[in-house]
Amino acid sequence: MKLSLLTSLMIAGLATLAFGGTAETDLKAMTQQWLDAYVKGDAAALKTIEADDWSFIDSDGTVVNKAKDVKELEDKTFVCKSASASDVKVTALGDNNAFVTATIKMSGTYKGEAFTGEFRGVDVYAKKDGKWQAIYSQITKVGKEKE
Repeated sequence: MKLSLLTSLMIAGLATLAFGGTAETDLKAMTQQWLDAYVKGDAAALKTIEADDWSFIDSDGTVVNKAKDVKELEDKTFVCKSASASDVKVTALGDNNAFVTATIKMSGTYKGEAFTGEFRGVDVYAKKDGKWQAIYSQITKVGKEKE
């Protein structure tokens, strides 16, 4: 009896560790998939990554929702030529919530104006029906280092 209880506890502990590792792996991969969707102009991918109630605070303080984000990608208001993430960190907030921070380098055009920049960002995720979806995002442009 004690052996089976101990074995059960060990299996439960390993399952918890495995879930944490899977969430981290899944969300890091999702970060790259999201950036790839912007570069490829893949609005269908945005529709699966962003929850219906997703909101985004852009580096200039503008609030964007999922419908606007998808529309601007589809009508080429926003064209992303390159995007990469570094220093990606995942922090779990229980089993069904997490946030991801990263440094993002991106270039493209917005409303016909070229942009390039390095940003620090945070994406908040919730697991809905067994699938991770972004529910909130915010980016801040990285400025010159202060002396």
